[in-house]
Amino acid sequence: MRDPMINAVTDAMTDEMTDHVEVKFWGTRGSLAVNGPAHKVFGGNTSCIEMRSSGQSIIFDAGSGLLACGEALLARGVTEIDIFLTHFHADHLCGLPFFQPFFEPAFSVRLHSFDTGVATTEAAVDAYMRPPLFPVTRNIFTAKVEYFTHKSDAKVDIGGYHIDACPIPHPGGAHALRATRDTRICVYATDTEHQPGAPNAALIDFMSQADLAIYDCTFSDEEFDARLGWGHSTWQEGVRLARAASVKQFAIFHHDPKRTDSALHDIENKARQMFDGAFAARDFQTVEL
Repeated sequence: MRDPMINAVTDAMTDEMTDHVEVKFWGTRGSLAVNGPAHKVFGGNTSCIEMRSSGQSIIFDAGSGLLACGEALLARGVTEIDIFLTHFHADHLCGLPFFQPFFEPAFSVRLHSFDTGVATTEAAVDAYMRPPLFPVTRNIFTAKVEYFTHKSDAKVDIGGYHIDACPIPHPGGAHALRATRDTRICVYATDTEHQPGAPNAALIDFMSQADLAIYDCTFSDEEFDARLGWGHSTWQEGVRLARAASVKQFAIFHHDPKRTDSALHDIENKARQMFDGAFAARDFQTVEL
């Protein structure tokens, strides 16, 4: 029998050499956080995901899911993090004032966005965290916080991750993000509106061969005509894009606040009939790439 301590050390070394890359969904809901008996399976936190490998993480968006994410980072002993914001709408920022690492003097947080001509990253946080919208300003943070606004076509290399951005149609502007770690690719393309019958060729190219593509599936095709101009897309369009881009896994994301667990299970089943790698993302779900 092998010594259990040797077993533990060997397993840890194997994990490190394998360099697992995974995505953790901390918030999968769109527009508004919800809670109730019909939202137990898929959850109700707004947009926030973490991509992590070998103890290094990056975060996409700062919705209400950022609260639990921050607590988990501190529990793991993390002392620095990069948060990339796709845009500045409230459901993607509302977790920021409650992100516990902001209140740890030994912690470093770098906040990033890509320029849409609306505001810098720093100005957006300033606008959100001030009366009358919020009772305290960002000056309450005790961590080291830095703000970066990158050019729309910038390429960012940080912590072993390579980040590319792609502008996508959304009121006020937004960017899809493509994160590459070694050979593993995650594309995060939430809050975008498509044109029926005219697939977004730039986005298909951006999503190409991704191990995981996460897409704005707020509506269905049947609901879409009544919601033109709202800035969101459909799960069927997402599946069409995923198939055209030859992605491996496709996450149905940014669920409408009114979508119940039953409705999302139904959408997931229908999506899997169209594309085997499709699934409806759930709060606290982890996907290995």
